[in-house]
Amino acid sequence: MIQFKVSAPGKVILFGEHAVVYGKTAVAASVDLHTTLQFTELPETDEIVKVYFPKVNLFVSITLQQIREFFLTNNDAGLVDNHEMFYNKVKEFVGIVKFANAQQKFSLEAFFYLFIYIAQKETIHVKPFQVQLDTDLAIGSGLGSSASFAVCLAACFLHWSRLQKDIYEKSDFSSPDLDIISKYAMACERIMHGNPSGIDNSICTYGSLIEFKKNDYMKPIGDVPPMKILLVDTRVNRSTKVLMERLLELKIRYPVIIDLIMDSINNISKEAIKLIEKLKSYPCTNDKSLLDGYSQLMTLINMNQGLLATCQVSHPSLDRICAEAQNYALAAKLTGAGGGGHAFILLLPDTQPETITSISRKLIADGFTVKLTTLGGPGVQIVK
Repeated sequence: MIQFKVSAPGKVILFGEHAVVYGKTAVAASVDLHTTLQFTELPETDEIVKVYFPKVNLFVSITLQQIREFFLTNNDAGLVDNHEMFYNKVKEFVGIVKFANAQQKFSLEAFFYLFIYIAQKETIHVKPFQVQLDTDLAIGSGLGSSASFAVCLAACFLHWSRLQKDIYEKSDFSSPDLDIISKYAMACERIMHGNPSGIDNSICTYGSLIEFKKNDYMKPIGDVPPMKILLVDTRVNRSTKVLMERLLELKIRYPVIIDLIMDSINNISKEAIKLIEKLKSYPCTNDKSLLDGYSQLMTLINMNQGLLATCQVSHPSLDRICAEAQNYALAAKLTGAGGGGHAFILLLPDTQPETITSISRKLIADGFTVKLTTLGGPGVQIVK
């Protein structure tokens, strides 16, 4: 029986969130916090699919007969090609399966959307299996938890289809595989976010640092020296979809003003890319040119945060984190949709451990949680 494990990282958007939805440049990076999925085929006699998502306290078993009768009939052969009709059918099925809260609802919708979608697209021979999926990422807080979740599911079902067909027995995904995984995950992201830019599923699939524009422009920024950040969780829940809609309302009301702000964020992202590219050429952590480059990056971080606050997508908790970072001559900004969620604080290459400890203690005393992490690790992988 087939069994395997896949893993996908979370992400932070360093520059350009919200503006990226309107075709502007953004810079994103993977972080070394991951979603992991364990897939196990079950005996044919079980005739069941088991779904375990401990993070949202979801443990369900569904009979294969129920799934086949609802989705896998000849009448529904082309249904997956119509997103709205297919998603409505998925929602109807999830209502039958039942759920306790919104997080469980979205998790089940994403699972069945991708399972049925990929089963039809990749002609999977559907048989009993178990999926257990857990994550290091806080849910709904700007770290790409839904994209990491979707990428893991997409990778899982694509890999299963390949193994069934004996297309390969290899240890990792090829570049064409990654393109397919990202495309499938993007379709699923529409469930969570309405009109996503695609940046989250891209960074969770490919990893590293990327320059990104909507409609499939993605350029890796490779060989960047390790960049350390503090990820600060405000512990304030918010909806990406609601925040995007709020900004859209502002844009409709004040189109000239918001367009100028989006253009400014675009220019900040482009300037940041130039600086990050330069960091590759500096040899050591105390090099004066390197530290000057970081100082310029921090200026851009502060500018980007100010523009996002003007667009009413910041939050008092995020403002406090940014102010605390500046007390230590560092810079912080929201990452993701804002309105709560996470902020990141960029650390200098020579930031001392005692400084990290001090700022972390102050933020924890304010009710936040803090994690030290590194940017730019690998994307989705088959776990050895």
